[in-house]
Amino acid sequence: MSDSLTCPLCGQKERFTLVNHLRTAHNTEPAAFAAKFPEQALHVAEFNAFMQEHDVQRSDGVLHYQLDIAGIRMTARYGVRHSLVPKPDSTFVWTEPCKDVAEAIEHNERVFIHGPSGTGKSSLVRQIGALTQRPVRRVSLNGETSVADFVGHWTVNEKKETVFVKGILPQALEEGHILQLDEVDAMQPEVGFILQQVLEPNGHLLLTDTGEDIAPHEAFRLVATANTLGFGSDSGLYASGTHVLNFSWLDRWDVVVHMDFLPAKQEIELLRARHASLNKDLLKRIVKAAGDLRKAHAEEQLTTVVSTRRLLALCARLERGNDFTRALTVCVLNKVPAEDVKVIQETFDHHLGPIAQQKPAA
Repeated sequence: MSDSLTCPLCGQKERFTLVNHLRTAHNTEPAAFAAKFPEQALHVAEFNAFMQEHDVQRSDGVLHYQLDIAGIRMTARYGVRHSLVPKPDSTFVWTEPCKDVAEAIEHNERVFIHGPSGTGKSSLVRQIGALTQRPVRRVSLNGETSVADFVGHWTVNEKKETVFVKGILPQALEEGHILQLDEVDAMQPEVGFILQQVLEPNGHLLLTDTGEDIAPHEAFRLVATANTLGFGSDSGLYASGTHVLNFSWLDRWDVVVHMDFLPAKQEIELLRARHASLNKDLLKRIVKAAGDLRKAHAEEQLTTVVSTRRLLALCARLERGNDFTRALTVCVLNKVPAEDVKVIQETFDHHLGPIAQQKPAA
């Protein structure tokens, strides 16, 4: 049985129901449409059952329904078209920490996600946005994002008028975005103090330049990501550019979630999903080598770690026909200090052995 309907007004196919399409594309209400096309169904047969099962509600012209994400019941929106809604990635691996982040976003808890680089912190927020059809506004607070960028600034418009242009934070507050703040452990202190207003329960933002008091839209959510928890970099990997954050500021976050590297089995599944043409045994050996190197780093025998991001880049090169030595050099070895090169090279040689010497198929 088909799950789509064809609009008799324009011929476009829509899944499940024509209602949202009629309102947005033709400015036509269902009752007026039904009077003109009495034989045309507005919904597919399964739609009513879906409406009841997923507790579908209509608010502000948008259908809201319940969706299971990482084991958490979340409210998703149907038929939303917004440039900031991310695209879904079917290869994303949902782990236990994802549940806590999903629950925090659903229940409007301010959530701080920290963990090593390349573990999927930013990707997680985007995937939740993609599945729930929420706009995600992502900004890097890498020390170069100024107060003017974040809050707003005065400028002269084309009419030669002096006007105040709102920045990233007030826009996200008013429009109901998920505001994803990356690298908060590297932000300017002035930006952190401004955020304290919003981190308060039911926190508003006072624009001192204009006197405007901005209340958050009900859909507004605030998420921070960082490599450290804000107490400094114990590993030394992220010492450059990161700051010790004010404990009072950190204490305002409702939920703190730590994301680490994927378990070996799930990391292999991710590499296979992204690079299916590569031999599974090869991927197992690559992940095993990375795991040993991460253990060596934890035991302070290595100054860097091999992240999942680096493994994905390595596999992309291999899938394009690079030999292993070349791919490993440009994707991993050239990024690490000289003292780590030999250990990393020997670890991959140990686990891959003759496989690494094989020439790629023509």
